[in-house]
Amino acid sequence: PQQASRPDFDTLTPREKDILRLIAEGLSNKMIGRKLDISDGTVKVHVKHLLKKLNLRSRVEVAVWAVEEGFHRS
Repeated sequence: PQQASRPDFDTLTPREKDILRLIAEGLSNKMIGRKLDISDGTVKVHVKHLLKKLNLRSRVEVAVWAVEEGFHRS
């Protein structure tokens, strides 16, 4: 039987990795936008890409996965 695909960090762009780390730290889209000097709308687009690339369903799943994988410490 084939396993569900695991999220793959290597498919992410450098900006998506930045946003992933900040989500893992608990920052809101607005705070991420301020920290990276981009609009919160742009952050939302990156989060949408993260969901698709990591095969996750919600921002909460992204945060949990990122923390479990240790991205909040990198």
